[in-house]
Amino acid sequence: MYSLQLSLQHLRRAPGGIKRLGPRQQGWLLGLGQVLLLVLVALGMQWPAPVDSDQLVAAWPGSDLVVSHWPMALELQRIVAQAHRLPLWNPYFGGGLPLGADPLAALFYPPTQLVHFFSLRNYFFILMTLHFLWAGLGTLLLARRVLGLPRWPALVAAVSYMATPRLISHLGAGHVTIMQTVCWYPWLALAGWATVRQPLRWGPALGMCVAMTLLAGHPQMAYYGLLMLVTVSLWFLWQHAWRSGWRSALLSAGCLLVACGLGVALAAIHLLPLLELMRYSTRAYALHPKDQISLTQFLHALVNEPPPGWLTWEGMISPGLSVLCLAIFGIASRVRKAWLLALGVVVVASLAMGQASKVYHVVQHFLPDFDRFRGLARIWFLGLLGIALLAGLGASGLTQPLQRLSRLASLAVGVSLLALVATHLVLLDQDYSQVGSVGQITTPSRVALAAQQLAGTGRVYGLQENIPQLTAAQLGLRLADGADPLLIGAYVQYMDRAGGYYGTGYQQRIPYDGPKVRPDPRLLGLLHVTVLVSKRPLHDSHLLLLREIDGTFLYRNSLDAGPAYLLRPGPDGQPPSLTHYQRLPATIQLLRLQDDEQSFRVTGATGGYLVVATTAYPGWIAILDGQRVPVQSFGGLMPAIRIGPGTHTLSYLYRPASVLRGAALSGFGLLALLLWLIGWQLYRRGRLPHLPRRPSSGPQVAVVSATPQAAPSEQAPSPVGSE
Repeated sequence: MYSLQLSLQHLRRAPGGIKRLGPRQQGWLLGLGQVLLLVLVALGMQWPAPVDSDQLVAAWPGSDLVVSHWPMALELQRIVAQAHRLPLWNPYFGGGLPLGADPLAALFYPPTQLVHFFSLRNYFFILMTLHFLWAGLGTLLLARRVLGLPRWPALVAAVSYMATPRLISHLGAGHVTIMQTVCWYPWLALAGWATVRQPLRWGPALGMCVAMTLLAGHPQMAYYGLLMLVTVSLWFLWQHAWRSGWRSALLSAGCLLVACGLGVALAAIHLLPLLELMRYSTRAYALHPKDQISLTQFLHALVNEPPPGWLTWEGMISPGLSVLCLAIFGIASRVRKAWLLALGVVVVASLAMGQASKVYHVVQHFLPDFDRFRGLARIWFLGLLGIALLAGLGASGLTQPLQRLSRLASLAVGVSLLALVATHLVLLDQDYSQVGSVGQITTPSRVALAAQQLAGTGRVYGLQENIPQLTAAQLGLRLADGADPLLIGAYVQYMDRAGGYYGTGYQQRIPYDGPKVRPDPRLLGLLHVTVLVSKRPLHDSHLLLLREIDGTFLYRNSLDAGPAYLLRPGPDGQPPSLTHYQRLPATIQLLRLQDDEQSFRVTGATGGYLVVATTAYPGWIAILDGQRVPVQSFGGLMPAIRIGPGTHTLSYLYRPASVLRGAALSGFGLLALLLWLIGWQLYRRGRLPHLPRRPSSGPQVAVVSATPQAAPSEQAPSPVGSE
């Protein structure tokens, strides 16, 4: 980057050099150089993945990338390629989950669709790189436009946020959706500021930023991002009212509300299914985290990076010593600009301390569901964004005084600071990226291959989660066990009973407690569990030992009831209970088995309830002989459909109304944003009547404090929306 700057200066002095390009072309060239620099930082953070096609961040067996994101991306890639539709149901673990509602799938987040153009390894690598770059660009523009920082200090701020150790630590744990969501934070703040200044012009951009934040796949981080947006928008509105009068501020406030509302509507295709899943998942149970970090612990963690290890990402507080020192200098040297940012960082820090902070206890009483999230310290991402901007102010405080003496000295100091911060953070990030081998995580084990051969269309139950979910998706193997933050509550309760243990409250794993599992073959058989896998021997007479592979036992369940079975109605004519049921003789043929459809041909001498051995969930419908029929429940979990004697054809289909309603709302939001953009263009070109202007009623006060005049090559561009 330094050589590029010197080359540009040389070309400016050369006859007919870069001056022929004009100011706009020069700006584009300098902007390209900044983007390339941020790309290099993003690649360095993931080293050696950029040069080794077998390496990838978070490629280790227990990461969320391997457990959840990879199998869901594989299912999306496969179904679109084979059936030319989006998969809305994930049948491979946890008894089945609505894929469109699962935040970890981020099914409707536009960048997710890149999966159709690359191998899965390259898809995740490109996805991570693009989001790092996006976070850096957003912070760069935020620092340039809102704080008015020169180019090099703004780049320091950009690198400080995109390469912050907490972000790469979470990504090293496989938290892809956390990374996707927090990369939109600077864009939310920037769009909110621009909308306050020119609401008709920038409102659609704010709506898009809100929608992308909600679709990125992490509700907790989206909640924090929107909380930040509300806070900074109120501050910008107050400043705007003081400068331009309350009438102008009311117009800005109205456009802010409309833009945010359209952003929520645009994300409704995911939000409505998610809200439905929240009601039926274990997340609906009481969840009150006890996370707490004392002030002493927080200050110690602020200075010292935790050693790499288990759950390092949750305890990562430090932004890096180089960034922290620059931020402290920024507060000391630019008090008029820094005091509000510093105050915001302090408030966020007090919230990140969780139960140890009195501020947290006060705030949780006013904000809905603020105390219903796990990992309370994750809100610290907002503080890290503030610290990155303070670091940019600190870099500006070091470089701008030198401009009065020598432009070259100021440039040298700016480049040196940027190189110091970038090198320090990239080297630090490599300790937490947890880069691993893709080949190792994608190679099925001998146990998994044997289970696939033995299970057929049946389910496999691993007492110790013996078969990875990624392997199950690769082999098309349906697991009765599994892990997900939003497991369906009725299924978890049933599996607790079938496992012989009793979990309480919020659960995200099946089985809940491996050592205490005592599987019940009868209850598991009603869910078409054909094979059980265990690292310890099982002694139930209904479990037949088939094979032992590498110290792991594979058993066949002799009480497997099949994919569907016919039951005699209870004394009241309703489906029987789990304790008193009687199977009726019937011939049941499986005609079709897909992720969102199961079809059967049933022949029986007497009528009864046909039970499909799967999880009942809103959106599943039953078509009996071409007619839709009501679905009842057996055992509080499985769908039961009343049929008469004779031969019938039943199709059990997943057709979620929540997705259709959400798609309609999203279509409305997209249409409204497009009309807003068209209206703005017509307004700009004079084809619509202009709104009458009123003289400003308040004193003319700048939005940000004045900064010393920069040299031409370092002059910050005029703020977005400036008049």
